[in-house]
Amino acid sequence: MGRGYLVTGTDTGVGKTVITAALVGVWRRRGIDAVAIKPVQSGAIEANGRLVPEDVVFYRHVAGLPQSIDELNLYRFTSAVSPHLAAKLSGERVEPSRVVDFCREVLQRYELVLVEGAGGLCVPLSGPDFTVAELARELSLPLLVVARPGLGSINHTVLTVAYAQNRGIPVAGIIINGLKAGEAGPAEKDNPGIIAAMTGVPVLGIVPYLPGVSVEEGSADGLVETVENTVFWEDLVPRICGCTGTG
Repeated sequence: MGRGYLVTGTDTGVGKTVITAALVGVWRRRGIDAVAIKPVQSGAIEANGRLVPEDVVFYRHVAGLPQSIDELNLYRFTSAVSPHLAAKLSGERVEPSRVVDFCREVLQRYELVLVEGAGGLCVPLSGPDFTVAELARELSLPLLVVARPGLGSINHTVLTVAYAQNRGIPVAGIIINGLKAGEAGPAEKDNPGIIAAMTGVPVLGIVPYLPGVSVEEGSADGLVETVENTVFWEDLVPRICGCTGTG
């Protein structure tokens, strides 16, 4: 079976989709059979009479994935709220067993898989007993945590890591996303070191703010190249598939 990570965030809107797409793009450029999936997507848009999960469209565009949308996404809902509520508002229900089986099948087929969660680790996918954290536990996947660079990030990141560790979920690394270098103050400069010290988890990279990147607009100017140069992506590869990165 292939291996992978579950990508979560300290909050919604921290850039999980951007980092997920970029990492898969980097790995695929290096010849690794990598793929990204988002089993449950809230806030899908309507296009040509069907619901389209924008995050998955972004993966395909950035990483050059040949798979169909249905191969990369199981559930999609229009309401931009927690998946359990989005499903309820649509008159549907997210079935935990279907989500787990969907992810496991993808994990069996590819060398390296990123499973993107919805929002943060405690977000319910179908109810209080099936959250993003429980999905990671069911799949036995370590986490990649995407965090903000600024004020408040210490508390949010440390709490996310502590919750995961208390649930027996290993955390492989933290990626800080969206740093505006020209505006970085003492907090932004200090955060990576203190977060690593308090969690015992390595900060694998600090990705700068890229104004030309937008999931909604499908734009990704310089994204893959930037992540390739600012994230220790190769450190993640040998742990999973025995490959050796050259970046």
